[in-house]
Amino acid sequence: MIQKLLPLATILFIFALGATLYLKSFTYEDRFRFSKNVTRKKLTKAKEWYQKEFTNLEAEALLKQTGIKISISLFQVVRYSILLLWLSYATYIRFHDGLNVNIHIVLWLITLLATKPSAQILKFKSLFYLFCEQLSTRNKTRSDIEIDRCFSQLKNIAISMSQSALSSDYIIREVTKYTKVTKPHFQRLLGFWCDCRYKEGQEYFTQAIGTDSAKALAGLFGKLEYITPDNFISQIELYQSQVGEQRKTAVKKGLEAQGNLVFLIALLSGFIILINFFVVVVGIDAWGTLQKVSF
Repeated sequence: MIQKLLPLATILFIFALGATLYLKSFTYEDRFRFSKNVTRKKLTKAKEWYQKEFTNLEAEALLKQTGIKISISLFQVVRYSILLLWLSYATYIRFHDGLNVNIHIVLWLITLLATKPSAQILKFKSLFYLFCEQLSTRNKTRSDIEIDRCFSQLKNIAISMSQSALSSDYIIREVTKYTKVTKPHFQRLLGFWCDCRYKEGQEYFTQAIGTDSAKALAGLFGKLEYITPDNFISQIELYQSQVGEQRKTAVKKGLEAQGNLVFLIALLSGFIILINFFVVVVGIDAWGTLQKVSF
């Protein structure tokens, strides 16, 4: 009975909510009439809801970190369109075909919460945030790989131009040719460089990619006009050495964590086997002894 009433109750609740919001636009003083003040307040609340849902700066920042070229407004339009079409379809097949739509309602509610563009839901990290965080980590890893290649390419360029002065804008153009994921950031950086806004370009590049490698590369670009090719090569080699040590440390920590996990699993398995042996042996002996006892 409850399964049959659940979709009808959900649809009725949505209809009642819409009717209540509409009726609150009216007021009764000497007679029932339309109230401009009440309507203005409702429009203000609707505007605030729109700004909160479709111009959420926090959600916009999360989407930008993932590398997905979509605004939060477009995301919300697509999200609400799909949800409304889905709810309309569930309503149609319920009243027209008489089919059970419980699974549709449950999945609709789960999708509504799972796709909510916010960092937290009920003080827990939202699925939207976890999804964006996963994509952001993957994007940063790919960016770091490209930047490491850029360091190697920079070193080759510096060696080939060891007898001439280094031109930063030329080197940025050359490095950009070997990028794919970070190419838009390099092109934007080059724009800052051509406008002689070096400090702003370094800050943009560092914040846009958000990794230590990007910060180090931006710092090197800022020194190109002031150091000799030999010193530039030395700084690249120093950075590559530091990165190599950091990666070795990360690999050691990963292997250590894997070893601890394997040891814990083995320890728990041995403990479970020991308990099982104890229960079986003691239980069988105790059962045999109890059978010999007469009351």
